[in-house]
Parts: sequence; structure tokens; C-alpha cells
Amino acid sequence: MEILIAGHGELPEALLSSARMIGGELSQVSAMGLFPGETPQDFRARMLERLSERPVELILTDLAGGTPDNVANLVVKSGAHESVRWIIAGASLPLLLEIALMPEGVEFDSEVALEETVAQIRYVKASVE
Repeated sequence: MEILIAGHGELPEALLSSARMIGGELSQVSAMGLFPGETPQDFRARMLERLSERPVELILTDLAGGTPDNVANLVVKSGAHESVRWIIAGASLPLLLEIALMPEGVEFDSEVALEETVAQIRYVKASVE
């Protein structure tokens, strides 16, 4: 499955770099960041160009309601790129790896991927004495 990570600044590239350290090449995953001074319209134009060059099925965004997430949703809702089937906000390394390392031929189920990612979250309260 082709995946695009879209987010603020260097986070998308850093997330991809970290995922590659664990999962190998991950040639089906790419990243694009929104940088200071770039308008939502500029980011939209880059995203449209990127999706025209390399269609994706899933866009992972870093922050629900942030500019990269809003732009991705507007691009999809406008019908500009029918290849995109899912947008998931709240990209994380576990989520990216869960999806990117799925065996080929396995149908992606966003609910299962999210449940498995949430199951990996651990909370430990450190006591300070």
C-alpha cells in the first residue's frame, strides 16, 4: 500500500527515517512537511503535485485539524485524487510500522490497525519520592 506521511516541519521525514531504521527500505512510503512561511495553498499545490506523480491509498497526518490534515482532507473531498482511500490523523512510529509492514495481499483494516497501535501504548506513573 502506498502511504504518504504529511505533517509539520521535519516530522514526516524523521518519522520515515526512524521507520526505515526498523523496517528496512519501505519504498512504498514517502513524506512531505509543511514549513514556516508556506501557506496552506502552497502546501495544497505541493500535495496535489506529489499525488499526481505518485498516487497513494493512505495519508497519515501528524495532527488532527492541523494544516497538513486539513489540506489532505480538502484534497480528498474535492475528488482531486481518487486513489486516496484513508486519511488517519495522529501519525506515530508504531502506527506507520503496523501499516507499512503488513504482508502483501492482506486487506488494510483501519480499525484493526488503530486498535493494535493503541494496544502498544503504555502508561507508567513514575513515583517521585
